[in-house]
Amino acid sequence: MAYSLTDSGVSIRSGRGARAVEITLSFKEIEAWAKRMRKDTDQLWRLSYGRAVSGLKKKFIEVMTKSGGVYGVPKFKDFEDFTKQYRALRGRNETMGGVLAERGVIVAFKRNGYQVIGWPDKMETVAESFQEGRGGANAEKWFTDPQWRQSFHRRGLKDVPRAYVHNERMVIEPYFVQYVRDNLDQWAKSAYFTGLAKLMQGKRDARFERANLR
Repeated sequence: MAYSLTDSGVSIRSGRGARAVEITLSFKEIEAWAKRMRKDTDQLWRLSYGRAVSGLKKKFIEVMTKSGGVYGVPKFKDFEDFTKQYRALRGRNETMGGVLAERGVIVAFKRNGYQVIGWPDKMETVAESFQEGRGGANAEKWFTDPQWRQSFHRRGLKDVPRAYVHNERMVIEPYFVQYVRDNLDQWAKSAYFTGLAKLMQGKRDARFERANLR
């Protein structure tokens, strides 16, 4: 069965093609059933928010592996031409963001009652530098120091910029945070009513099976 939230309730679709059957349970009907069955709706609400939050890590990983362009985060500005040439000379082809885009370093955990999605504290400096477009303490020197410039030319790089280009690629603030704020309640509502609808439908199916056994 496939469950989906509508403006008025939960749509339940079973079967395929011409044999497909679809019914809709209204929010009012679902809540009335839950009240009759004395379901712990407060607990289900908490579980629903938990389910809504649990999918955020996967979404955040997708933001980084796709270099933005999804889940409210703008597409990251591409590498400068110089950077592309330099990466090619060094044989580097990893995703933009480097270690920050690796699945293993993206975390999701609770702290002081709040859900944390992103990178561990030990990577704070790297994460901030990436998002703010900072290249580190020696970044400017690479393009102003004559020895560094000569080094680049010797490696085959003809056009060497005169200054480091700071390209911001913001991820968490304000974009991903705002995306979560805009959608979390709706995700939780969907999980809540879909969960109740599954319980309600399960009871109906059980009654039908018992009736056929008599």
